[in-house]
Amino acid sequence: MRKLEEYEEIGLIGYPYDGDYIAVVDGKEDHIRLLGGELCGLDGATLTHQATALPRYYPQASRLVIATIRGDRLVAIRDY
Repeated sequence: MRKLEEYEEIGLIGYPYDGDYIAVVDGKEDHIRLLGGELCGLDGATLTHQATALPRYYPQASRLVIATIRGDRLVAIRDY
C-alpha cells in the first residue's frame, strides 16, 4: 500500500515486527494516517484487551482498525 512515515513507526508499539497491529487511524481512504497502535498478541494480550487499553485522546473523527505491516510498509487496513 505505502511506506510508513517516521511518526507512524514511532507510534506503533512492537514495531518493527511484521504482523497485524490494533491501531487508530485518522483521515479519508486516500490519505490515512496511523496515530498509534500495538502489535496484536504482544505479550499474550488478547485483541479485545489491547483495543480497550489504547489511549482515549485521539481526534473524534479517528477510528479503530487492524493495520497489517510488512517491513516498513503499510500493507492493509481493516476496520475493527
